[in-house]
Amino acid sequence: MLFASAATGNSGNGGNFLIPNGTFVVELVIFLVVLGIIAKWILPPLQKVAETRRVRISTALQNAEATRAESQSLLAERDRVLIEARAEARVIIDHANQGADLALEHGRQRGQEEYERLVGASRDEIADEGRRAREELVGRLDTLVVAAAERVLGSRVDPDRHRALIDEAIATATATSAGGD
Repeated sequence: MLFASAATGNSGNGGNFLIPNGTFVVELVIFLVVLGIIAKWILPPLQKVAETRRVRISTALQNAEATRAESQSLLAERDRVLIEARAEARVIIDHANQGADLALEHGRQRGQEEYERLVGASRDEIADEGRRAREELVGRLDTLVVAAAERVLGSRVDPDRHRALIDEAIATATATSAGGD
């Protein structure tokens, strides 16, 4: 309304638009009273709620930051523990591999020793069997010599009468077989 009367040049004060009329003053007073009521009774609770909310948000942000920092430190600790565990696992695996290699080498040595022992025992057994066979042959040699002489001579040979000749033939045969080994 103020603008309408000013634009027409028809205000209540004789046409001077710089002097406010009564309505304007009443509206200004009502506006100031409403502004005072808002400032006195409505704005403080709103500011209190806003401040409370600001404090809660600030606290939540600080807690979130502290939690983030703690989670970062926990992640760093976890990584450190994982690195240590991996290093320890590598050491354990290396020790196990060394133990396995050592056990394998000991097994090979024991196997080689057992092989050599068995081969030596077999050789000894074969040598013993060869001696026994020779002794048996030497024991039967006098009979064989007498049989061979009877066949060559075509007559019967008395072993007791020709004992010296038979012993000499056995000694020659034994010396020949011992020299051939």
